Amino acid sequence: MPEQSALRRMLEWLSYLPPLESVARSVALDYLASYNPIHSMIWHLNKNGTCVCLAQYGEIESYVGRVYSAMEWRALEPVGQSALNATKEDVMTWSKDREFVVINLYAQNLLIGFLTVRFAKALDETQKLILDGADCSRAISLYLALRFHEKLEMGAEFRNQKEEERNLTARQLAILQGLSEAKTNHQISKELGFSVSTIRHETMRIYELLEVSDRVEAAVVGRRLNFI
Repeated sequence: MPEQSALRRMLEWLSYLPPLESVARSVALDYLASYNPIHSMIWHLNKNGTCVCLAQYGEIESYVGRVYSAMEWRALEPVGQSALNATKEDVMTWSKDREFVVINLYAQNLLIGFLTVRFAKALDETQKLILDGADCSRAISLYLALRFHEKLEMGAEFRNQKEEERNLTARQLAILQGLSEAKTNHQISKELGFSVSTIRHETMRIYELLEVSDRVEAAVVGRRLNFI
């Protein structure tokens, strides 16, 4: 079936652990493209009830890296209430105008986040749309569980492991701050007065120290360790 083939392709691609921003973009431009989405976001729920936007596609304003308290994200419209109304069996909930959908993400039967998608116009519910939404939930849930979930939760062993080896220099902390604000290497270079090559080198060193692989993850882990 076409749906199964598309899901296999998506899972195969996600197995290479692409950057989160690429996943958000692919949801809109590839997997759900036939429904004409105009933006998508991937959110992660922490055990303490807070919620962070990990990646987005199509919005002018950047929400990536923003952390919301439990009260704040539950009050977000239509994100919060829609996410709470979804279930493991029926992972999708819609806004009243049917232009916005929340797709819940689960790991080991626990809600770990959600995918939000806004469409150019209202959609009528179809069996294909239901299946595609469920496939997105399974695929992205697996991706988050494999690549990000343990690090984002920051278990005690991870927090305490060789604390001294995680110390960043003042220059690295300044660069990490720039990364968390979605600034380019050239912007950070200009602000701090270092060459672009130095910024690149230090960024790679930051990734190594924090055990991450991209800017989004570095910002999230940096906040968990109170570096920024």
